[in-house]
Amino acid sequence: MSASLPTALWAAQVAAATPLPDTRLNTRLEYLLTHLAEKPLDAFPQALPDCHQAKATYRFLDNERVDQDDLLTGWRQTTTQALRGQAVIYVAHDTTTFNYTSLKQTTGLGYISDIEAARGFHCHSSLALQSNGVALGLLHQYYWARTEFKRSRPQGRAIEDKESIKWLHGLDATAAALHAMPAKERPRVVHLMDREGDIHEVFVKVLRLGHGAIIRRYRHRNVAEQPGDADEAIGQAPVVARLRLKLPAGHGRKRRTAVVELRSRVLTLTPHSHHERGRQPLRLTMVEVREVDAPPEVEEPVHWLLWTTEPSRTKKQILAVVRAYALRWRIEDFHLIWKQGCRVEQLQLETRPRLEKALVLYAGVAVRLLRLRDLARREPTAPCTEVLSEDEWQALYAHATGAAATSATAVPSIEQATRWIGRLGGHLGRKRDGLPGVRTLWRGWRDLALLVAGYRAGKVCSA
Repeated sequence: MSASLPTALWAAQVAAATPLPDTRLNTRLEYLLTHLAEKPLDAFPQALPDCHQAKATYRFLDNERVDQDDLLTGWRQTTTQALRGQAVIYVAHDTTTFNYTSLKQTTGLGYISDIEAARGFHCHSSLALQSNGVALGLLHQYYWARTEFKRSRPQGRAIEDKESIKWLHGLDATAAALHAMPAKERPRVVHLMDREGDIHEVFVKVLRLGHGAIIRRYRHRNVAEQPGDADEAIGQAPVVARLRLKLPAGHGRKRRTAVVELRSRVLTLTPHSHHERGRQPLRLTMVEVREVDAPPEVEEPVHWLLWTTEPSRTKKQILAVVRAYALRWRIEDFHLIWKQGCRVEQLQLETRPRLEKALVLYAGVAVRLLRLRDLARREPTAPCTEVLSEDEWQALYAHATGAAATSATAVPSIEQATRWIGRLGGHLGRKRDGLPGVRTLWRGWRDLALLVAGYRAGKVCSA
């Protein structure tokens, strides 16, 4: 799969899968991806060898024959190849916003917040994950800019006239990727969405496609089972199990253990007859995870409500749904790497189409870094040659051990190589520190490129 190849081979595979009108453009794309992946923190002038290559990059982004959709096709094609051999995949969908308010002369930007002067645009991505949470690649991206300040939200508009259509675009793109594969090789798909995906048309589309879904509850919904809404109905369901749930640190909370009760109930959603006219009832399962006897210092006790198509009758099934939904955070990590690790909001380009093309290129780089982190956790004993070239791992080995690798040297594991790359990025590597996070990895990856350049220069001098 493309995301597990050494940098040069990865870039070559993506470029070959990208339908550009001239092979010279594919060659330029391959060259560009290689250098951006090696130095994700650097702007074009620093990531590329000289000013001539930087100018060639700007010409590439300005070339009207290089379409953003063609660049996205390269990611979709290589991700589809990675789906082969997977029994089940999860597809996490989410939106992020890019702020380019400082680019006063850039055309095509739109409103992005309640601050009228703020300018930029939005992107909705669909990220494919293995069943263990390791990123496989991007299946879809949808970019748009708002032309109206403070969007009005009148009732009764069709979803095609709303920004909510982005969720359906992601579902359709996933289905198209699967249909491009032989039927016997298609994995089962489960979609993961946050509260914003709690939309009637999304549920309808998922069921029509024959896919699965786990979506965080947002709206109060009428149900046929009793006069109240779904929240009241699940509250009256019997407790399936009570257990101690370990909550990791992160997102403003400390690590702790919570006592929670698990409930589930199959419910029939009955749309409002007035402003949801034409919508048909749906049968879905609601899963509840509710903390009991929370300590006084806990400001927000755990309370998760999830709509799902997945089996959720037993304790084991409910926990499987909750663990699967937790994989949705991978797309948040992707956004973090994309925006901060690749510094894409510091791009200075004169038009929105050029910015979007650059963002598409960096999106693949971000997924690759995310995959490296997760491979170290999920497949730690795999050889590091799945992600590093011979020069890369040998330069890293020499720097970490103080000795040159020989023909008898065993190829390090992905976990070991990831620890060494993290050390380059400032990770201390103490036992209590765990494995490097994405921030230290993207810093370490840039420094690895410098190590490799020195290593190759040394080989030339000694030849």
